[in-house]
Amino acid sequence: MSCSNYRDMQHCPDKNIFGYNARNNFYQNGVVQPLLTDLYQITMAYAYWKSGKINDQAVFDVFFRKNPFHGEFTIFAGLEEVLKFLLNFRYSDGDIEYLRETLPEGVEDEFFEYLRNLTAEEVTLYALEEGTVVFPRVPLLKIEGPLIIVQLLETTLLTLVNYASLMATNAARYRMVAGKHIDLLEFGLRRAQGPDGGLSASKYSYIGGFDGTSNVLAGKLFNIPVKGTHAHAYITSFSDLSELKTRMLRHKTSGVNCDLLELACNYRSQLSSILDISTEESSEGELAAMVSYAIAFPDGFMALVDTYDVKRNNNMENLISKISNGYKLNGIHKNSNKLTKNNNSKAYKDMNDGHIKNHSQSFYPYDDCINGKMQTNGTSNASSLITNAFENSSSTTSTVTSPANLLLRSCGKSLRSGLLNFCAVALALHDQGYRPIGVRIDSGDLAYLSCLARQTFEKVAERFRLPWFSKLTIVASNDINEDTILSLNEQGHKIDCFGIGTHLVTCQRQPALGCVYKLVEINEQPRIKLSQDVEKVTMPGNKECFRLYGSDGHALIDLLQRKGEPIPKVGQKVLCRHPFQESKRAYVTPARVEPLLKVFWQNGRVMQKMVPLDQVKERVQQSLKTLRQDHKRTLNPTPYKVAVSDNLYNFIHDLWLQNAPIGELS
Repeated sequence: MSCSNYRDMQHCPDKNIFGYNARNNFYQNGVVQPLLTDLYQITMAYAYWKSGKINDQAVFDVFFRKNPFHGEFTIFAGLEEVLKFLLNFRYSDGDIEYLRETLPEGVEDEFFEYLRNLTAEEVTLYALEEGTVVFPRVPLLKIEGPLIIVQLLETTLLTLVNYASLMATNAARYRMVAGKHIDLLEFGLRRAQGPDGGLSASKYSYIGGFDGTSNVLAGKLFNIPVKGTHAHAYITSFSDLSELKTRMLRHKTSGVNCDLLELACNYRSQLSSILDISTEESSEGELAAMVSYAIAFPDGFMALVDTYDVKRNNNMENLISKISNGYKLNGIHKNSNKLTKNNNSKAYKDMNDGHIKNHSQSFYPYDDCINGKMQTNGTSNASSLITNAFENSSSTTSTVTSPANLLLRSCGKSLRSGLLNFCAVALALHDQGYRPIGVRIDSGDLAYLSCLARQTFEKVAERFRLPWFSKLTIVASNDINEDTILSLNEQGHKIDCFGIGTHLVTCQRQPALGCVYKLVEINEQPRIKLSQDVEKVTMPGNKECFRLYGSDGHALIDLLQRKGEPIPKVGQKVLCRHPFQESKRAYVTPARVEPLLKVFWQNGRVMQKMVPLDQVKERVQQSLKTLRQDHKRTLNPTPYKVAVSDNLYNFIHDLWLQNAPIGELS
């Protein structure tokens, strides 16, 4: 019986070979079936059949020619889905009828009967372990078997491996730039290329190093942690406090009911002076929404805090207007401002028009800025401009709110209402025995706003003697990509978790990996594809692959050699050659030798027990640790070397000369 749907898993042979939880030992996307292929695969199959090639035996390699994302490594993924496809490969009666209608007239009935009885039992599949770091030209899969059947597998195997490996690699790169102490959540379902792309993105981003997903179905099917809070719509669905129908919350331990809104309002009044935010600046609807959500999820209260922009102080509006129009502030006194003309108007306009709007740019030297010290530390051109604007400030400014803090208040205006209301509700929850989780910021200058939020939490923690409050989680979203995270790192952000969607799941920096499926041997005779582009010349014959390690534990080189050659031995020199450049060669003495290709499918059976996703995820990180840091760096990484044995090198070039046409001059 075909296990083409996860609901059929209890009937599936070999279902326990796949390492999910008991509820979902087996799930295969119902779309993945023999007809998920290109038409020419089936027309070639008929031509092979018509030519009497039923018993021909072939070997195909699946590999790629270039690492993605301008990097020098790739993560291999998709193997589990390949094995499930092989396990269930068969044409249904409906498939056969459709092919009868679709293929050209004249296709013999016996061919359709041949397809009806076709399975993958005679196929042998070699592969790397899923989650292994791989490199160009190294076969990810090696497929041996009857020519017709292994040809029919091509397109489906490529679609199962290409996106999976690209997605896992993209996620691994995000994990590296974010660091191991930052949580990463995949929020991409709504932006993914359809529901199948969304499920695959959730699965393979988790393998690549993400901590969870917003995709509930992916959580069910793949046992991935599911995370999420609420959208701006929830906040804006409340307009004032009167809409709050439920106000009472039972204490977590004593069971005593309390009016959470009343508690929150009391705390908001206290916080107003502590945080220097007027209660008139905060949204009543936002407070009602947060109280409502806290009552619904008192143990999981995480609030979106940037829904509303509050009104800025009129004096501050005038101050910013004058600065942007080219004035230099000489001093601010309690009752008067003394302004003189300055010729830096364009620079200030650029600052106001550009930097504030771009969250990937540094608007302030954050540590100094938050403490009210307008001192440049080299992180921002804008910060030095602000410093110049206040450089002659009078000492009397200490008696009033400093210009620096006023400007900070202005730029953090989108969080002032949200932070005040969140802290009030969070303290109210604490009184009822619960501990809030934190906040999410979805717009603006994420580095600055995260620092502002962290400073706010620290003030509250100090004032109310609640050390844990300073450690509340700050989640950032808003179209984040790899470069954004690198920029935020340079700016000293205080973000604990990134929610990443579009750039992750669509792999915007590179939409395809480019794996290919090439015939390298038929009936034990090698086959080579020649091209004027050397990159497209294939390495012929049935091959074995080994990874050679140095004494420091780092991988030195991947070595391809002909099947049957002596296996490289620890402590013995091996001549490693560039496959196409004669002068590039080196002796390598390995401290460890790892065979890369293992038999995963043979005689109609899965030959290796598949491990759960969390173990594949761990394998990715362990495999990455075997690479030197210069192979993994973001800027100008060092290419990892893939070589061939001396025997294979000579074999390739002899075959090349035999098959290359000889030109003629006249």
